[in-house]
Amino acid sequence: MTRLLFILLALGSSLHAAQPNVLFIIVDDLTTTLGCYGNQSVRTPGMDALAARGVRFDRAYTQFALCNPSRCSFLTGCYPERTGVMDLTTSLRKALPDEVTLPQHFKNNGYATGRVGKVFHVPDPKTKLDVELGSALHKDNEILVEAKTASDPDDKPRSKAKGESYNRTYAASARPAADFTDYAIADDAIATLEQFKAKPFFLAVGFIRPHTPFVAPKAFFEGIDKTQLTLPPFYREGGEDLAPLPKASLRPNNNVFRYAAPTADEARDAMRAYLASTSFVDSQIARVLEKLRELHLDDNTIVVLTGDHGYQLGEHGLWAKQTLFEGANHVPLIIAAPGVKPGARSGLAEQVDIYPTLCDLAGLPKPKHLQGRSLKPMLDDPNAKGKQVAISTMIAPHTKQTGHSVRTDAFRYIVWEGGEELLYDLRTDPDELNNLADKPAQAERMSRMRERLAAHLTVVTKSLSFQNR
Repeated sequence: MTRLLFILLALGSSLHAAQPNVLFIIVDDLTTTLGCYGNQSVRTPGMDALAARGVRFDRAYTQFALCNPSRCSFLTGCYPERTGVMDLTTSLRKALPDEVTLPQHFKNNGYATGRVGKVFHVPDPKTKLDVELGSALHKDNEILVEAKTASDPDDKPRSKAKGESYNRTYAASARPAADFTDYAIADDAIATLEQFKAKPFFLAVGFIRPHTPFVAPKAFFEGIDKTQLTLPPFYREGGEDLAPLPKASLRPNNNVFRYAAPTADEARDAMRAYLASTSFVDSQIARVLEKLRELHLDDNTIVVLTGDHGYQLGEHGLWAKQTLFEGANHVPLIIAAPGVKPGARSGLAEQVDIYPTLCDLAGLPKPKHLQGRSLKPMLDDPNAKGKQVAISTMIAPHTKQTGHSVRTDAFRYIVWEGGEELLYDLRTDPDELNNLADKPAQAERMSRMRERLAAHLTVVTKSLSFQNR
């Protein structure tokens, strides 16, 4: 009896040790401007090293290019039409009162769970974790004011009623890295890893930069040669004619350039600042990943890294999220997991797929409410095909029109409420300059795109109707 008990205890201990941890890294407003995605101007050794030992998804897409809707989508595994979240203030619990969120699911299955920094945009009262640490978002805004005064005195603040407000929301700072929000987030994540190291854990870490303001220590700006940066066609000689584009497509630039449109040189400065902020957050991600290695946890930890959505960096004159173009919807997605060979995947993936993928990798059951599809077959087999389409939704902040995009391997189809349509062949037109929607040669393709979108929305609507009975 004693021998049998010993064997059972040993077996239980072995199974416990084999249970993989999860480190889920979410980076605010991070698009695919990373070294591992081919950008030669930015320095991102931390994320590049993660990609080198993991799988890089080259065609991963957000479901809504805005913080709250996007995060609610991948943290529930449901499309925005199901979550009911399409703005910055709505709680996911309005439409999904009982569905189990991703961190909740791991807690319910015996994991120590934590969130550090910005994970949910609107806090979820039902996701109660063992560690819940926020972030002091005011710190970097205060650093921006100081840095603007020192390095950009010509950009006078326009309003003091709600704090200092500048036209150009970027600046290099003389402050050390330790003074910034993301450094504190990395510190908290490192401390939580120490706390969790002896048991299976799920830890979500949400970093803030490169969200505006684009502010970082000067060294990260100095590491980027702005003369080598290539601006999009809008800022090149001859420019770009925006007149044919639907009004809903061109949201106001009130994030980076709040009051006046930038010159080409200012656009280049803004791009440099975004890349510098990206390099800075990369240095903090690297600190967390190094701690994982120091604790000898990296071999048994699933690491997922993504941005909550992409960002327009001057394409069509846009400096913002909340569009249906490629820049705002294309996101980095890197997954490193025990037993998964490193490499790259060109098949389509969606962020709504992250939840079921983590369930499969951790050996947990998948909740019935999930609408995404596990990416594990693609992780296991480099030749496995991705999805046929990736669907993104948007509500234009200035016209209030709802729009949708359908991304295939080669094309992006966009339709706005009211019937305005766009079609781009991204193989020959990566800048999305030539709308093919009304070309007779594309009539059949346009019909298929409309059918695919209608089929997707029908499925989502049925799920929502069933859930609300």
